[in-house]
Amino acid sequence: MKAGRVAPLFALLPLLPLVGACKGQSVNARSNFVEDGVQIVADAGWDGERIEIDNLGVTAGGGLALSATDTDRVVATARMLAVADTTDKSHADQTIVAATQSFVISTTAGVTSVQCGHGTTNGSAAAEDSGCDALDVAVPAGTLDKRLAVAARSGNGKVGVVFDGAQLAELTLQASHGTIDVKTATTQGSVITIVSDTGDDITLRLPADFQADAILLDAPADKIDTSAFADVVHTGKGRGQLGLGARLISVRSSAPGGATGHIVLVPQ
Repeated sequence: MKAGRVAPLFALLPLLPLVGACKGQSVNARSNFVEDGVQIVADAGWDGERIEIDNLGVTAGGGLALSATDTDRVVATARMLAVADTTDKSHADQTIVAATQSFVISTTAGVTSVQCGHGTTNGSAAAEDSGCDALDVAVPAGTLDKRLAVAARSGNGKVGVVFDGAQLAELTLQASHGTIDVKTATTQGSVITIVSDTGDDITLRLPADFQADAILLDAPADKIDTSAFADVVHTGKGRGQLGLGARLISVRSSAPGGATGHIVLVPQ
């Protein structure tokens, strides 16, 4: 079922032109038009369903933020954006309205999905330059008998995750075109998978006394920093007592053509 939606604000504000005009030169200037604070809330309270989040994103200045809080249901808040000619606000408005219609929360077959795609092309506003430029998703923290399982995909911009207070079963994160910063619990039996498929830097913040059955860090050795945890060996070995912490922590930063980012483990 689709979630309820807060009424659009329609406060679409052109920012400074992306291209300046020199004296005597005709330039078709472009601007970002935004509608901030667009929020949707799941119709029903969370009951242990797997949560899947897919945000295509728009610019490198946006991104995805995930937090595990005391909310009883999934809440998503977006900054919608369209790029158009500076004088073409009417078409930018239409494209943002179309993008807002792609922003939904639904629950089907035991999965709660948060999705935000692109809008439609209208005049100088292209579909691919529109959508949830910044998306914040708050999810329940989970309980001992209903643990949190989240799979998220971010297409553009920085990604930040704060799950340190969660009763975690799974965190699967795949991101492109932006750095990743994750602070998470390592609940017994949990599986944590973090991937940058464009070779961006990844920072993973773990409890100082975290335990894990296996740790896999996939990047060149000179780009992996585990100095804050001197006993961590990133070739598949674990840390602490077997079976008492996360089942697997897997982190990879790589891109086609061989580009790789840094992977850094730091204590919370």
